[in-house]
Amino acid sequence: MKNLGLIVVLLGAIALTGCLENGGGTEAPSNNNNGDFSVITEPPPEDPGSTGGGGTGGGDNGGTVPQPTEPNGFDINKGEVLTGSNNLLLDFYPPFTSAYTKISEDETCSAGTFASFVGSRYFLSSKTNQSVPLSVQFRDHDGRTSVCYVRRIYIDQAGPEIVFAKYPSAPVEEGTDVEVVFSVTDPGAGVQSVTCMVGAVSKPCAAGTNKIVFPKLAGGEYTLKVSATDKFNQSSEKSVTFTVTSLYKQMVQNVKVNEYQKVDILFVIDNSGSMEYEQKSMASRVRNFLDVVKGLDWQIAVTTTDPSNSTLGDGRLVPIYGQTNNYILNSSMSDTVARNALGMTLQRPETGSGDEQGIYAAYRAIERSLASTATNKNFIRSDSQLAVVLISDEDESANGPKNDPANFVKYVQTAFNGQKSVSFHSIIARPDDKACLSGEGYSAGYRYEQISKLTGGVIGDVCATDYAAQVQGIAEGVRQTLKSITLSCSPVIDSMRSLLVLKDGQVYNGARTINGVNVVFSDMLPKGDYEVYYSCLK
Repeated sequence: MKNLGLIVVLLGAIALTGCLENGGGTEAPSNNNNGDFSVITEPPPEDPGSTGGGGTGGGDNGGTVPQPTEPNGFDINKGEVLTGSNNLLLDFYPPFTSAYTKISEDETCSAGTFASFVGSRYFLSSKTNQSVPLSVQFRDHDGRTSVCYVRRIYIDQAGPEIVFAKYPSAPVEEGTDVEVVFSVTDPGAGVQSVTCMVGAVSKPCAAGTNKIVFPKLAGGEYTLKVSATDKFNQSSEKSVTFTVTSLYKQMVQNVKVNEYQKVDILFVIDNSGSMEYEQKSMASRVRNFLDVVKGLDWQIAVTTTDPSNSTLGDGRLVPIYGQTNNYILNSSMSDTVARNALGMTLQRPETGSGDEQGIYAAYRAIERSLASTATNKNFIRSDSQLAVVLISDEDESANGPKNDPANFVKYVQTAFNGQKSVSFHSIIARPDDKACLSGEGYSAGYRYEQISKLTGGVIGDVCATDYAAQVQGIAEGVRQTLKSITLSCSPVIDSMRSLLVLKDGQVYNGARTINGVNVVFSDMLPKGDYEVYYSCLK
């Protein structure tokens, strides 16, 4: 339950039927934080050399030189050490009767020129937002020159400085904490006030280093705006924007389990010319399939990989061998009749299209069944699970939406409102089987391998002389479909994400494995209402 605090149960129970009737997986809305935050501030230490101006507001006012109690030489702005204007008032106190005065904007009296002495005058500084030194010398009519007098004043004409030291520079994973660190300083007047705002949430911050913590943010774009004012009411504002997203979506799925054991099985058989060798003995190769599914309430139908034939292709069910106007086998038939009819129906006499499309054919067979079209009518029952068994020596030969493994699973989930578990089993030329590919296997079945892995299906060898063992495995896989929950997407299980099953509101710890989108339980699930919580890639 590592991340289940992020999930809100909101899906109402869905009235479903079937052995495992799956409520479609729904992305669970997050109860993550929408922008509230906490503030931790570390005020700057007091500068022992600071006098005036900065106070506790976060400034050192440039380390100004204190003015003497009794003016000596001159003072600036009546002894102030801080100002918001660069027009400075100088009052002069020469050590002797002076005729001339020289003002330099430095500490050495090396600039400026001597001008007639006056008791006070304004000096327009060329500098701002810094500690400005001024130096003054006096000279009398006899040419006697005084020492160089030096004073400083800090000219502050800007709001506080805001510097972001730490913030997300890349998208942040949804549900994690986000930390932003910034500092607010004003070396002149000092910081008067600081406000931090995200959306409509506003909180006071302070001078110094601020650490903002956003716990478990939900997905979205966030802007932290910091506004600060100094003691001259000069303001500044800076902001940082970051994105919270996720590679994952949190899912919740409702499942109603009853005691039905119904399964509809669709065989998709490759009837192209390249399958001539395999077709010769198809009946004997699959002879034991019905022995393994015995005891289940099953229906079996057959279609071909031909995508276009107007009677035996495009997902149409083919006639059952030896029977008139019948396209569906069922468990009420005698074992001998059903076994012979299935074997001979799978052993196709015609030569179909070399443009094999097994996934497409299965997709179309379901569409035709739902539309109650002719041969497919009544094949897929509303209260059953679904298994597809494909036998082909080539791969899917087209790339349309209905040829895609993920789209097939999504279609089944959507078409049946999440009420049906599905597995797709493949007897193919396996991609890693060099012997088969250099023999009777025409091309590797990459797409069929993918859809079988996605649904936890069995992958068999089309080049085998006897399918008995792998057909038995597939039949067992069909049985497993009855104790599986097909999820809406492949769950991600890692150190941050887990899968949780609840039965009637209590944790259900029945042994299970995860095969693609299927959660397969070791035992049949007890009757009840189940909820499954999991995460998937978006």
